[in-house]
Amino acid sequence: MDSALPGQLVTYDCRAGAAPPPDGAEIPRPLRVVQWNIERGYRLEAVLAVLKELDADILCLQEIDIGNGRSGGQDHARIIAERLQLNGGVAIEFQELQSPCRDAGQQGGGVHGNAIFSKFDMQFRVVDHAHQPYDWPRDGALLREPRLGRRCVLAAEIAVPKRPAVLAYSAHFECFTGIVGRVGQLCDLLQDSREQAAALPHQLVFGDFNTFAHSLARLSPNYAQGWYRFRSLGMSEPEWWMQNILSWYASDGSVNQRLRAEAPADAQAFSAAQLQAAVNPGWWDPFDTVRDITISNHAGWMTAKADWAFVRQLWVVKHWMVNRDFAASDHRCLVLEVDLAHADVLDEHMRLTKRAARDLALRRRSRMWTWCSLAAATALSWAALRIARASTSSRVLC
Repeated sequence: MDSALPGQLVTYDCRAGAAPPPDGAEIPRPLRVVQWNIERGYRLEAVLAVLKELDADILCLQEIDIGNGRSGGQDHARIIAERLQLNGGVAIEFQELQSPCRDAGQQGGGVHGNAIFSKFDMQFRVVDHAHQPYDWPRDGALLREPRLGRRCVLAAEIAVPKRPAVLAYSAHFECFTGIVGRVGQLCDLLQDSREQAAALPHQLVFGDFNTFAHSLARLSPNYAQGWYRFRSLGMSEPEWWMQNILSWYASDGSVNQRLRAEAPADAQAFSAAQLQAAVNPGWWDPFDTVRDITISNHAGWMTAKADWAFVRQLWVVKHWMVNRDFAASDHRCLVLEVDLAHADVLDEHMRLTKRAARDLALRRRSRMWTWCSLAAATALSWAALRIARASTSSRVLC
């Protein structure tokens, strides 16, 4: 494992006995699939207990540690594969450097990346991000996290017995950037999903997208850079995504005009390639954009839907979250049960997404009107108080 480098793939197959043959028995229930950032496996036994109880068919996990001091030098990918008897792969994003600037809880010495585990056969592919909004080799030491590497996505074509293959992605977008940086990485993933859709229409696009550049984080140059943290006032970053990207489809135009309108002349503009890529190819996330919070820290001041579980041409039978108390990880675990669906489900999911975007826009206008009304009432009250004081003073002088 010491030879694994950023951008490379590490695989494990720890399934008991032979892999299920392509003509094996059909799965008697919907596919159970999981999205979870396991926080470097700091509480790996708790993570394993949750995953064992879920008994999922496909796991998309982020922050997999292999050989790092902060996680006891263990190979967490191998442990998960062995303990759960799964087939798996890890796309290595970073070589975590040992350094005196790291404390024991952050110490490196190994590698770190995104994983997909399954009960079935898989063909893996590493998708490199064209957009890298943060230069980790150059600037990581400033955050006390010196590392080499870059963000990438793991993709797996999963052979589900007696069903068409499912394409799964496990992604982890950049944390130390703002909306613009993450939009670039989202466009990379949208583009790859669209290119694969003809051959592999049934897709799971899962990951920790770090969409929390709002609330208290809006004030931090580490987490919310650029002009857009203020242009998006009145909405969270997930709401901004929903209104400006996820609700724009090919039927609306081949270029995302809504995203283009978000770039005034004095702000950082989105490139022509990004505007063409920022078109939803049929993704739908069944979790609520506002209420289904997946991460909460800093006494609740930084809360967000940071984790997403998009499906494409799959019908969501049931969905829920576990690890709600954040006991096993600082992220909640998203669980879905899905069945294959015909192409007409894409239209249904498009209608649901557009309706959600309209509701969010109305909610934002209502919030802004309330804030403006409160500000106006406060200003009028202050002015009335000044007038009353001036009037009282004039009577005393008389």
